Amino acid sequence: MEGTLFSFFNKDNVTLMRDKVFTLLEDQGVILDQHDEMFERLSDAGVNVDKATGMVRFPRPVMERFIDQTPKRFLLGARNTKKALPLPRPDGTFYARTNTGAHGWIEPETNDYRKVTTTDLANWGHLANELDEINFIPYLFCHDVPVQTADIHALSTLLKHTDKHIWVQPYSEASVEYLIKLGAVIAGGVENLKDNPVISMIACSLTPRTFKHMDIEIIFQTSKQHIPVQACSLPGAGATAPVTLPGVILLATAEILAILAMAQATRPETPVVACPIIFSTDMRTGMNLQASVESLKAASGAVQFIKQAFGLPTHNYGLGSDTPNIGIQSMSERSMLSMLMGLSGSDILGGAGQLEVATAVSPIQLILDNELLCMVRSISGGLNFDDENLAWEVILKTKPGDQFLTSDHTLQHCRDAHMPQNFMRFSRDNWENQRPKSIVERALENYHHIMGKDNESLASREVSAELDKIVTAADEKVTT
Repeated sequence: MEGTLFSFFNKDNVTLMRDKVFTLLEDQGVILDQHDEMFERLSDAGVNVDKATGMVRFPRPVMERFIDQTPKRFLLGARNTKKALPLPRPDGTFYARTNTGAHGWIEPETNDYRKVTTTDLANWGHLANELDEINFIPYLFCHDVPVQTADIHALSTLLKHTDKHIWVQPYSEASVEYLIKLGAVIAGGVENLKDNPVISMIACSLTPRTFKHMDIEIIFQTSKQHIPVQACSLPGAGATAPVTLPGVILLATAEILAILAMAQATRPETPVVACPIIFSTDMRTGMNLQASVESLKAASGAVQFIKQAFGLPTHNYGLGSDTPNIGIQSMSERSMLSMLMGLSGSDILGGAGQLEVATAVSPIQLILDNELLCMVRSISGGLNFDDENLAWEVILKTKPGDQFLTSDHTLQHCRDAHMPQNFMRFSRDNWENQRPKSIVERALENYHHIMGKDNESLASREVSAELDKIVTAADEKVTT
């Protein structure tokens, strides 16, 4: 497909921003909590490390070497290897995932809100398995298991109920080794994670330019085991980051490159996905927003800049809303967000099914988002200009004033268009005569149809038993 993506940047802007990112990392650097092994790896790689203060500065030639050796193409694996995800996506568009970390569940039938359970998470995985536009799944925060090992229980639950890739967010440093062990069970051993990394793991900065020991340890352990690192900066423009959008993009990029440097110092050629997940601060209330005009513009700009300046795969919110309920505002905000991120070239669009600034999820919203993603992919996928798509022969054979409805070319391509499942196409007369169900009612019917099926992606009893052993061991050690 041919096409040109939307961008806020021209060549000079990219060069200017790139130089300032390198200058910030070289002259000002970042602060790391004490981590002797990481300090040693960074020093050996040519990074300037002050162990007494934790200040780490990255000389530009060293940082450029780190960026050059970071793979620009790699695989996000899966238990079902047919569902593995080569990055970038071969068709030039994007993958999509569900929301991560949400603690609120919105009941499909009643729209009531409550806390997430492991049963909900299992059902969430079952639903996502059946949605073609959902390519991988993070876990939600389950409230019916020990808090100290909630991430371990959640990953085990998902690994049992989906054969797609799973995005892992550790909740504590103590859980990291168990999360890796769970992934290794699915891959068939730690040594197989390199060729089939069934999980990728999130490591975050503490904006501005600070890194906790937990996240350094995540980077260290993940990189050693050949697991892709999802390098996240989550600044709040106007609070933990500059209020101006180029400023917050610059800061987020610098933090992501610091994570990349730690990963490459630990193990060269560790895959890294850049995740500039930028929020804005509502100056009236202090709330963090993901769907404000400023958040949308900053996040899409960060994706554009990182791809153009450094060639890294990118991952950002592509769906979501600042409102807590399904409705006009939610659909408007997530439509703008998904279209903007799709046209900006983000390799992964996150947040399907989420509401209330990523703190709650709705199965109904997930079904609607699946359809929205299909439309955005079709729009952002570009055009093919071969003779068949130009309809060249057909046009030459058609006289002025003729029609194309009965042509063989139209018959051949009449099913190429997106056919909606939940969105309606009715004339006024049909609407008044049929009084069709609302889009939410149709999505609910779709939900019942999917959940009435058997989950064909369940792990075997043997694999589930191995996962249970690891979770039990974690409960015994981490919760005591």
